[in-house]
Amino acid sequence: MSPLGPRRVLLLLVSIALLTIVPITASAQTQADVDAAARRQRIAEAKQTEAYKAYRAASERLEEVRIEYEAIHNEHELLLERMARMEEAVTRYTEQADAIEESARRIVVDAYISGQTQNFGAAFQAATIQDLVTTQALVDRATQVELATLDSLSAVTRQVDRSTTELEAHRVEVATAEDAAAVLVAEMNSIYEEQARILANADAALNDAIADYKREVKEKQIEDDRIKRQQAATASQQPGKAGGAAPAQTPGFICPVQGGASFSDTWGARRSGGRRHKGVDMFNTRNTPLLAVTDGRIKFSSNSIGGRSTHLYADNGVVYYYTHLEAHPTNISSGQRVSKGTVVGFLGNSGNARYTSPHLHFEIRPGGVAVNPYPTVRSAC
Repeated sequence: MSPLGPRRVLLLLVSIALLTIVPITASAQTQADVDAAARRQRIAEAKQTEAYKAYRAASERLEEVRIEYEAIHNEHELLLERMARMEEAVTRYTEQADAIEESARRIVVDAYISGQTQNFGAAFQAATIQDLVTTQALVDRATQVELATLDSLSAVTRQVDRSTTELEAHRVEVATAEDAAAVLVAEMNSIYEEQARILANADAALNDAIADYKREVKEKQIEDDRIKRQQAATASQQPGKAGGAAPAQTPGFICPVQGGASFSDTWGARRSGGRRHKGVDMFNTRNTPLLAVTDGRIKFSSNSIGGRSTHLYADNGVVYYYTHLEAHPTNISSGQRVSKGTVVGFLGNSGNARYTSPHLHFEIRPGGVAVNPYPTVRSAC
């Protein structure tokens, strides 16, 4: 045998690889997957709502604190202006005091020059301007206007001193309050920013949940379409059962779910334990009334797989099977004969369907053998 060349080796390896490739498909999407995504979206919506409420509360409180801070700050500014005006007044009165002091000294000099020396020594021993001008020698020479001005200066100076002390104390108090308000504003601003961050995360989580739900719905639709194609292929191989019951076997058939339902052709789809789906799943809200599709006798039963069930035995030998019921009606009894349109159960998800959305599993069994109910149900619902 001649050795294989590099090209032949490469072709052989490629051929082996192609033979061993197994198609990889996404996991089958079910209504339970869609429902789980919907629940996650509702949870995300609730969290986003709570985050928005907290964000609004923090924003409103921050605005209140800012207003309080502005009010305190404005009061502080007004106090500083008042103190500035008081300082100006003190300056003016100090200038007046200097002028009066100069006038008093001139009086002393005049008294000395004129020979009135008897109180001259006392004048120069005066400790203050008030002592100076009130010595007997100066009083004799001081005018009434000068004394009145001196009295006014003394009174106003005392008032200015008191007011300045009070304003300074109040200024310190307001400044302390302003500092505390500034700290509170900073704290509230930090809380506001944190709530804004939480809200942004909640918004992002909600957007992700919405996108996830849409993706699940789309993948479920893709899976449904795949199942339909598979069922169509299966139906071509089983024309008797997959094709459904003949119209003559279901005369006067009405929709088994009051008000209609959502359903698709899932005849023959794989189920747990190697079973095949032998009915049609009809989705609606829990406790939707289920109706007798024709006249006949009913039988109520219950088991771990189907849960609560109702068998309707038509007069022509066709059996209609309702299962996964939420409850049986209480106004009729098992074994009783009923007319078409009578409520024979309520839609639910009992049995092994307890983790799925509420639906009716419905079967048609001509002669006791199940056939695809989808064509018959589709024409009536």
